[in-house]
Amino acid sequence: MISSNIDKNIQIKIAIVAGEKSGDELGGPLIDSIRKQFPDAEFIGLGGDSMKRRGLASFFDIKEIAVMGIVEPLLRLRKILNLRKNFKKFLIDQKPDLYIGIDSPDFNLPIAKYLKKQLGIKTIQYVSPSVWAWRKGRIKTMESSVDKVFTLFPFESEVYADSSIEVSYIGHPLSYKFPVASEETSLEDRRLLENNNIVIALLPGSRNSEISLLGNEMLRAAKLIKNDLPEARFLMPLSSPDHKKQLEESEDIGIVEFSYGNSQEVLKSADLAIITSGTATLEALLMQTPCVTVYKTGWLSFKIIKPLLNIKYFSLPNLLANKQLLPELLQDEVTPENIHTTFMSLFGHDRDKYLQEFKKIHISLMAGGSDLAAKQIKEMLV
Repeated sequence: MISSNIDKNIQIKIAIVAGEKSGDELGGPLIDSIRKQFPDAEFIGLGGDSMKRRGLASFFDIKEIAVMGIVEPLLRLRKILNLRKNFKKFLIDQKPDLYIGIDSPDFNLPIAKYLKKQLGIKTIQYVSPSVWAWRKGRIKTMESSVDKVFTLFPFESEVYADSSIEVSYIGHPLSYKFPVASEETSLEDRRLLENNNIVIALLPGSRNSEISLLGNEMLRAAKLIKNDLPEARFLMPLSSPDHKKQLEESEDIGIVEFSYGNSQEVLKSADLAIITSGTATLEALLMQTPCVTVYKTGWLSFKIIKPLLNIKYFSLPNLLANKQLLPELLQDEVTPENIHTTFMSLFGHDRDKYLQEFKKIHISLMAGGSDLAAKQIKEMLV
C-alpha cells in the first residue's frame, strides 16, 4: 500500500466505478477533485463520457449494467454476472490502491467486499444505497464491504448511527454548479420578460426502461395540458437519438420539441417540468424549476418493493424538505390524466413560495462536495 510520506509525484491507482449516467456525472467532478490531491493519479474502472473525459480507462460500456427495477436486471442476470466476474479479474490484476463505487450498490458492493477482504484494498461507497428507504438490514452486509460511505443528503447519516461504517455527509456536487436563487420572480413576470409562451420540460429518464414506461405517458399528458394551455411549448431532452425510437408514433409526438444530451439546459430554460424520479428532480430544484415527479417500474418489481418501503415521499425535493413540497405520482397513479391534473395544480401554485424553499435546501447541500470527499480520500491513503 501507500507509505505515510506520500508526495504528489507518486503514482496512485484508483478504481472508480459508476454504473449509470447519474453516477458518471458525480464521478467526473470527483476525479477532478482527487487530481488536486494527486495530480498523477491513474483512474481505472467503469464510467461514461464525463469520467472518460477526465482520463478514466473504462473496462466496458456502462449501458450494459444500467437497468431499472428488480425483475428487469434478473432478466439479464447472466450477462451482468459475467461482466462483473471479468471486471473483478481485471481489478485483481491491476491491484488498485482504492476502490470507489459510485451508486449502483448491487454491482459495486460484492466487488468491494472481495477486494476489501481478500486483498486488503480500502473501499468507499460514494452515494449511500437507499437503506433509509428500504432494506435497512443491508447495512450489516455493507459493513464487510466498505470502509466509508459518502452521503449526498443530510437525512441519510441517521440510519448508520449504530453501524461500524464511517459515514461522511459531503453534500451534493450539483449544489455548487448552479447559483443559489437571489430573488424570486413570479411565473407571469418571468414569461413577460421573455415571451408569452410557457416552457414545459418533459424528462422521461436516461434508462431504456424509463423511456418506454414513462415517455409515452408524458407525451399523452402533454396533449391534455396543451388543451388548457395552448401557448405551451414542450421540450423533451433525451440521452440519445435511440431513445426516441421507443416512443410511440402518434399525433402527441408532434407537439413536443426533442433534443439530445442537454437536459440541464432545457431545465434551466423551462418554467415548469414533469420529471422521472431521480437526480433530474434535484437539478430542477437547484435551477428553480418547480416540477411534478413521476415514477413507475415493472409491476412485479413494484409489488416486491412496495411492502418494504418505509418513506412518506420518494422524490428528492420532498425528501429534502421532509414534507410534500412538490407533487409526486407513483406507479398506478402515473396516468396521462393524473399527470395533467397534477401539473395544472402545480401551474396554479405560488411560484415564489417554492423558490424560497428551494433556496434553503440548496444552501444545506453545499457541504463540501467532491473537494471534501477528495481530502478524506487522501487521509485514507496517506
